[in-house]
Amino acid sequence: MRVLLSRLAAPAHVVALQKIIQAASGFITAVLVTVFLSPEEQGYYYAIGSLLSGYVLLDLGLSGLLVQISARMFPGLSFRQGGQVVPDGFARTAFLGMVAWSRRWYCKAALMSLILIPIGFMYFSFAKTGSLDISWQWPWVLVVFSVALSLPSYPALSILEGAGRVTEVYLIRLGHYLLGALGAWVLLATGLGLYAPAMAPLSIVIVACGSLYMRYRYMYIEKRERESGFSWCKEVWPIQRKVALSSLANYLFLYSPILIVFYFQDSAKAGQIGLSIVVANLLGSICASWLIAKVPRITDCVAQGRAADSRKLFTVEFRKALLMMFTAYGAVLFVVSCFNEIAPTTRMLPIFELFLLFSVFMVFHGMGMFAVFFRAKGREVLASQSLVFSLLSLIVACGIAKNFGVLGVIGSFLVFYGGSGLLGMWLEWKKS
Repeated sequence: MRVLLSRLAAPAHVVALQKIIQAASGFITAVLVTVFLSPEEQGYYYAIGSLLSGYVLLDLGLSGLLVQISARMFPGLSFRQGGQVVPDGFARTAFLGMVAWSRRWYCKAALMSLILIPIGFMYFSFAKTGSLDISWQWPWVLVVFSVALSLPSYPALSILEGAGRVTEVYLIRLGHYLLGALGAWVLLATGLGLYAPAMAPLSIVIVACGSLYMRYRYMYIEKRERESGFSWCKEVWPIQRKVALSSLANYLFLYSPILIVFYFQDSAKAGQIGLSIVVANLLGSICASWLIAKVPRITDCVAQGRAADSRKLFTVEFRKALLMMFTAYGAVLFVVSCFNEIAPTTRMLPIFELFLLFSVFMVFHGMGMFAVFFRAKGREVLASQSLVFSLLSLIVACGIAKNFGVLGVIGSFLVFYGGSGLLGMWLEWKKS
């Protein structure tokens, strides 16, 4: 029994469980949104979530990068009770310097995130939202404050993951995902649905911050020398500047279409594209995980100098992931076409617009898988191109959204992001 429990608690199994719970809870939340919110409230729900996700511009990809930095700096060190780092020496001093620096970064980011409050008030006040008067003000304030409170926990989880505490970190994440989902479902069912987006960051404050304080508080309060040997310019920025471009590009692609439609059309149409994007991204991410799971094997091939084998393995798994994605999107289109008069299909985009949206999301997730392959080879490709594609699509979409509506917005991203993305992948593949 003990052996069975240890196997079930293996890092790979815990990570997989967390990903499954995250995907399942996201699907249930999307369904409940269509059940308990009106079409106009649904638009506000996704617009609030999209505008709120602007906090990633303060993160700039650092939370993911800290995993790699911590993994590189922690060997030779260990944790004692309460998070004390031992043994003494330069490595310990440098590691604690990195911890202190990351904490300062995210505390400043938490304060800066409060600027989202006036930005949101201006955006929702000037947007063309429809005829209904929706009370969004207090939900928006609460959501922003909850994000500000949760930000300081982000670096700690990443640092601990890099330090080898993978199982513990993902159990914490599993806990706050479950608590956040349950809180959101209760608020949706009780008529307070616009407060639901605040539950995810508040659950991080309760679960993550509470767990970190009980088990790792000494990691933050131990004395450390002023000269820690850790330099952001040398250790972080050379890699972060590339990751930051990808983070910004992903944010513009995933969230700007909702905000554009909400602003230039109305909240009901924004709700339709919001739900459709959630479904498209959820299915695409699940299918792309098929290839992500093969990354260690691809990386091993690269490390052993077997470039042809790594390329062949990627090609095979890439095609499988795309086939799964094509099948999943096709199944959704079939369901929507057959049951187009009942919720939640009535809350999604019309069939043709949904087809175009799924098409551009196949390119989006294809580019993501493509980037993972080249990262295994030590290269960051398509980061700057993705940002240019997203910005160009955004500019064109804003220019035509008023006259051409949702179809114009999706068409802009399909032509400029999708077309350029396919060309970029083809050129990079030919050069490799």
